[in-house]
This record gives sequence, structure tokens and C-alpha cells, in this order.
Amino acid sequence: MKSLSYKIFKLNYYNLLILFLCLFFSISIYAQTNSFVKSTEVRNISFQKVSNDSLKEKKNKSKDTLSSKDVHPQDAPETSGLVIESKDKNLSMRFYGSVRVFGSYDFNGLQGGTGFALGEIPVKEEDLNEETFYMTANVTRLGIEVKRKTFVGNTLIRVETDFNGPDNKFRIRQAYGQTSHFIVGQTWTNFSDIETLPLTVDVDGPPTAVTSRPVLIKYYLDFDPGWRFRASIESPSSEIYIPDSLSVEEVSQNYPAVAANIKKDWKAFQIKFAAILNPISVRNLSGDRAALIGQGAFLSMNGDLSTGSSLKFQGLLGKGIASYLNLGNNAAYDVILDPNDGEYQLTACYGGFVAYNQVVIDRYLDIDVVYGLVKLNMEDYFPDDSFKAGEYIALNAFFTPPELFRLGIEYTYGLKKNKNGKSGNANRFAFTFYYTF
Repeated sequence: MKSLSYKIFKLNYYNLLILFLCLFFSISIYAQTNSFVKSTEVRNISFQKVSNDSLKEKKNKSKDTLSSKDVHPQDAPETSGLVIESKDKNLSMRFYGSVRVFGSYDFNGLQGGTGFALGEIPVKEEDLNEETFYMTANVTRLGIEVKRKTFVGNTLIRVETDFNGPDNKFRIRQAYGQTSHFIVGQTWTNFSDIETLPLTVDVDGPPTAVTSRPVLIKYYLDFDPGWRFRASIESPSSEIYIPDSLSVEEVSQNYPAVAANIKKDWKAFQIKFAAILNPISVRNLSGDRAALIGQGAFLSMNGDLSTGSSLKFQGLLGKGIASYLNLGNNAAYDVILDPNDGEYQLTACYGGFVAYNQVVIDRYLDIDVVYGLVKLNMEDYFPDDSFKAGEYIALNAFFTPPELFRLGIEYTYGLKKNKNGKSGNANRFAFTFYYTF
């Protein structure tokens, strides 16, 4: 049975509010900097090349309250880049980037790509045993960051891009404005813990590693001793399945998702809890609009086992949140229309991963072992080819010398099971190279 799915990102009043607030950030910075720029000569600008002695994520973060609040292990260090600073220290601009090459050799199953999506693994008679080599530089990143003292306090604007969009097109990874307590724009969802993700060659990581970057309005507060609180409204994204035997008019989303999390840091241990409400608008067979409320809960932990070794864990469960998983396009649905009674039902899912990291040579060589699983509860009326469960295993090693480059190699295995009992697997060897400037 074929499926009809659609992504819903249509403009609504919440999007207009986000656009207005982004405009506010731009106007406030322009108003404060315009007179400064006109009266400043080139000699009043200082240039400095910033580097750090390691690409590994630092546990002791900068005291700068406007530094990134969520740092992905694949990100370039915040001390990298070319910084232009005004003489009075009120304005600074940082240009940064990293040239990145990703390559893979698929023994079977998948056929290239920077991600390892379990939902895209073919099953049984569709199984592909052809070997495929793939290599690209479209994960190369470029970014700019502007910090400025304004009438609303210290502000930051960041825009980060790469070329890993659909059909290898240019895309915006992050674009947001930030004050001492608010972030407005496109960045990591609150229903995740980016800092607890394992470092992988695979761009997306385990299937339950939530790495979406919606447009949002986020409030954040860091307070002693070691507590961090975040709350946000976020642009909705839904995957809805409608049997092609039924005809239903598309519907736009009219409510934002609401997410919040709280995190506690100790010297050698972190724990985080997050929750989300994901309203999903649907169109009944009668033509009337209706709404279902997806809900999800998330738990993450990160602890040092001994000197040079650590263990990470993430787990989640919920209904109507399948689109947040790293399973591939149209692989899992938040809502499915029951053709028997014409009612929409939320899809339930759960899963998680555990990751072990070991430093082999301090500041030079790390190894990671990752195991993840995900399962969606099946109902009788679900399509026979619905994604039911999957497993993910990754073993990698990263060479990280001080010269701002990183080399990683990885073996990845994936298993996919469908509702009809058919299954398939994929085996991949991949490598990546970063050079940060």
C-alpha cells in the first residue's frame, strides 16, 4: 500500500512573531552600530587568529554568558576562527568554518549518504547487496558570529551554513539571535541533549539521537549550583499517514510545539530530563479540522567512569513524536489514519542508546562504541511495510591532534524490521576529515 505523507511548515501567526523578533534583533544591533561604523577607521579594528590546543569538547565552558548553549561533538571549537574586534571592545565579529570530507563504502543495504538512516534500509527481496562507494565535501561549514553591547544588554547573532541540504544544496544549519536569557531563530530543539551525543563519523548518529533544528523562541536560565533550565515554543513538524484509498485535503499546522528541559551538572556526572507537547492538526474525512497532542519524555546521562573513559545514555518514549527520530524521510509517522473507523491515532515509540568513550592517547586518539535501538508499537491497521524496529551499532576511532584537524574512521551496522516480519541490514565503513579555520 502506498502512503501519502506531507511535511507541514506553513506560515502562521507564530512564524510571523518569530520573524518580528528576528527583525527586532537586527534593528537593535544596527541602531547601536551604525554611528560606530561611520566614525571608525580601519585602524580601530584589530585582527586576531584564535586557536585552541584540542578539538575535543571542553567540560569547563567559557564564562561568557553568550557562548553557545548547546555544543554538538561534531562542532568546531568556539575558540577557532578569525575575530575582528572594535577598539572599544563593544563589537566583535568571528568568521569561522571547517572544510569537511565524508566518505563511505557500503557493503550492502544503503547506497551512500552522510547519514545512516535505519528507515531507508531495504528489506528481503528489496535488499541490495551491491557495494557502493560515496564521497562528498558538502558537509563543509561556514559561519559568522557577531557580539554587540546594546540597550537590551549583550547580544549575539550567529549564522551557520553547509551544503548538505536536499540534492546537496546550500542550507542554513543555524540562524538565531541571543540575549542574556532568550534565543530566537533556528537552532537545536529543546527536546534533546546535544552535549550527550557520542562523536560519530555518521552525521546523524543513533536513531533516537534527536538532532532537529526547528525555528523557535527559547528562554534559558543557568543558576547555581550547576542547574540549567530551558523552555521554548517551536515550529511544528508532522508526518501523517493516510491510506491512498482515502482522499483527505491537506491541513496546515496552527499550534507550536512546546518543549522544556532541566539539567544538573556535577563534577563527573550530568543528568537531563526533557519533555515536549507536539500538537498535530489533521483533517477529518468530513473535512473538519481536528488536533491531536503528541507527548514525549526524554532522559540523558553522562558520567566519567575513570580517567579517560566515559559512558553516555539517552532514552525517550512518547506518542506522536516519531518525526523527531533519525530514521529517514517517510520512515515513521506521528499520526496514522485508521481506515476502519476514519479516526486518527498517534504512533507510540520508544528507544535509546548507550555510548562508551575511551581515550587511548590523551589529546590524540579516542575510540567510541555505540549501541542504539528503537521500536514503534504496531496496530492492525498500520501498513504492512511500516517500520517496526531497528538496531544501530557503531565502532569508531578519532585522531585529534592539536593542529585543528580531525580524522575519524568508523564501522556501522544497522538492522531494520517491518510490521510484516520482513527485515534487512546494512554494513558500512566510513571516514571523515575536518580542517577547522
